[in-house]
Amino acid sequence: MTVSRLFVLAGLMVLSTGIMGQSFVSTRPQNRNVLVEEYTGVGCQYCPLGHKAVDQTVHAFPGHAFAINIHQGTFAMKYTTQWGDALARQATVTGYPSATMNRHAFGGNGIQINPGQAYPFALKVMDMPAPVNVAATVDIDPATRLMVVKVEAYYPGNGPGDFNLINVALLQNNVLGSQTGGSTYYPENMVGGQYRHNHILRHLLTGQWGDTIHHTEAGSVFVKEYAYVVPQRIGDLDITNLDDLSVLVFVCEDHKEVLNVCEAVRVADKAYIAYGNSGGEECSMLFNPFVTVVNPTDEPITDLRFAVDGGLLVRHKTINPYCSDTVHVQMLSVDEMPSGHQNYSRTCNVRLQGYTTGGGQTVSAEGETFSIDYADIDIYTVQGPLTLSITYDNFPDEVTHTLAGIADCRFYYETTGVLNDAGRTVDYTLSPATAGLYRLKLFDIGGDGLDGNVSVTDAQGNTLFTRNGKDLMVWDDIYFNITNNGTDGPRGTVVGIEEHDSALQEWSFWPNPVRDRLHIDAAVPVLRAEVVDMTGRLCVTAQGADVEVASLSAGIYLLRVVTAEGVSMKKFIKQ
Repeated sequence: MTVSRLFVLAGLMVLSTGIMGQSFVSTRPQNRNVLVEEYTGVGCQYCPLGHKAVDQTVHAFPGHAFAINIHQGTFAMKYTTQWGDALARQATVTGYPSATMNRHAFGGNGIQINPGQAYPFALKVMDMPAPVNVAATVDIDPATRLMVVKVEAYYPGNGPGDFNLINVALLQNNVLGSQTGGSTYYPENMVGGQYRHNHILRHLLTGQWGDTIHHTEAGSVFVKEYAYVVPQRIGDLDITNLDDLSVLVFVCEDHKEVLNVCEAVRVADKAYIAYGNSGGEECSMLFNPFVTVVNPTDEPITDLRFAVDGGLLVRHKTINPYCSDTVHVQMLSVDEMPSGHQNYSRTCNVRLQGYTTGGGQTVSAEGETFSIDYADIDIYTVQGPLTLSITYDNFPDEVTHTLAGIADCRFYYETTGVLNDAGRTVDYTLSPATAGLYRLKLFDIGGDGLDGNVSVTDAQGNTLFTRNGKDLMVWDDIYFNITNNGTDGPRGTVVGIEEHDSALQEWSFWPNPVRDRLHIDAAVPVLRAEVVDMTGRLCVTAQGADVEVASLSAGIYLLRVVTAEGVSMKKFIKQ
């Protein structure tokens, strides 16, 4: 079905307003999505570190985390807008790079954060209930450059305050230009000697602080359309490729506190893959590449057909109009441990071939092929104890390392540097009481890396690896198969409930960790799904392959799947 364009007068800015019956925004309670507003500039040496940390966060939570880069301040010689200074004053920006996360105060009254804190703070935001759901579409006529953004907001419960503010932000991506420190601190973002700038704020269609939503009581729906003729140039940037534009829509309680955010779906005639990504099961060696499929049409689609490495994959999933959903591709399990050191790395190529519309029409898709890298890990089979050496910078209290047991999903070590360690090299002994597979993870909450190296040696004094600490953001790809028992026990109680499989083998689920809903993929129909906590208490029961877990507290649970073939359980983590 061809989607009809919205015809409006080019000079008309607001097409319709008021409380109407919604058409595509969800009415189910949700948790909040993440908005990172990053303050940056092309002359800022360390700003590429901030870009990298924010990009890592956005890529870690596709469809749930979004970024706006605001070029502002003394380092911003280019790409500025009229909106930046007022936003920076509200955020009380004191240095660059800086950021805000949903304009939320995570401690004290200030909302400014270091971009390196984006990942842990995103986990906190996504655990907050959303007072309002928001969805949007954007339609751009390439001939007239007329952009029409349709926004819908729904309040599943009473919202905060007598009114809220809705914001529509126009961003520009794929801008190649200069950036101090780019090749040093974010070389992955260099293209032919130039730096790729993304998420650049170009315009606020709703003004500096947004447009008023007058009704925030439970069940209220806000629907409004905004029209904007995209000029050939905004400030010092040409806008020649309209495909480089994106639109974010977010609702604020006042000028601060972003209650929810979404990216507007670009209206089109056919569904497409927006991006591919991968995730690992937290407590196993299973790796899970997936794609996010967008339905930009006005009717639901189902029976999604993919070409995966030359083979055919069919997923019987329904995606509603102007919505998107993630689709699991395949699972890789690393079962055999190497005798020494081995790197595992896999790539799969995925293309959407076609699908079925709500009217039963078969549609062939013509989207691009996505190459997804997953299971890029190093495993070392060694004798313990291991020695972890960290050379700290002037902020050792920003750096934490953990050693987690894969079998029991528990931290055996969790240590944060102390101020007295500034400038020193500190050795830590890692000697878990039980032989098995463990994952080493380091995190620098400051996001600026370390001045020196990080290394691990085995019991015989052999250096297993050495890494430059400046590359450290989130580092979770080092596994150790420790073959002998050590002396130190776990730093917490190890659960005694084990996973088990019956005749049912062909099933998987995602995402893991999860915020609000688990999706089960099984070779046979799922009759019932149950969530059990680690004491054996039944917490959730669901009929079918979707399980709502938003009401659960954070922690480790078991997902029990019942089919005609039997019963099977696997662990998952609720964020």
